[in-house]
Amino acid sequence: MLPGTLIRPACPADVPGIIALFTAVAEERDSIATEPGFDVAQRQSSFLISIERDGSCVLVAAREDAIVGSLSVQVRHAVATLGMMVAREHRGQGIGGRLLDASVRWAGVRGAHKINLEVWPHNAAAIALYRSRGFTVEGRLRRHYRRANGELWDAIVMGLVLDTQSPDSCHPDADNLARGE
Repeated sequence: MLPGTLIRPACPADVPGIIALFTAVAEERDSIATEPGFDVAQRQSSFLISIERDGSCVLVAAREDAIVGSLSVQVRHAVATLGMMVAREHRGQGIGGRLLDASVRWAGVRGAHKINLEVWPHNAAAIALYRSRGFTVEGRLRRHYRRANGELWDAIVMGLVLDTQSPDSCHPDADNLARGE
């Protein structure tokens, strides 16, 4: 982790920096679902709403005057869903791990019993990071996202159960139903 990198909740004044980071990561075309050409005004509004809405949080990794990482998390029906991005030149320095750890704490305090996320199958570094924090692969969404070039990409679904005390499903056929029997 670079000295002087601060993980903190985002504020409305951070939105331009988050948009600059989002634009740079979208231009890579292989890290997040959004690609270049997105509606900047709509995305700015979306980040601002997430910053100000109860049940959601945007965290940033700030270094000097730049936003070098961001994580958005939203809790609905006691399940948190998150998305994260770190500037390419700052990856592999612990920023993603610190953002992830802070989001897990935030979601747990707000009563989430589970956290879900999606990641590209080719993003081995992100998958390794999520696994290092206890996330497990729960499935694969096959040919789920259409890219600008027409390709259909899979997504890996990962989850982290925060509530390990509550009982599992008590439906007598739960395992058979999951296998399609």
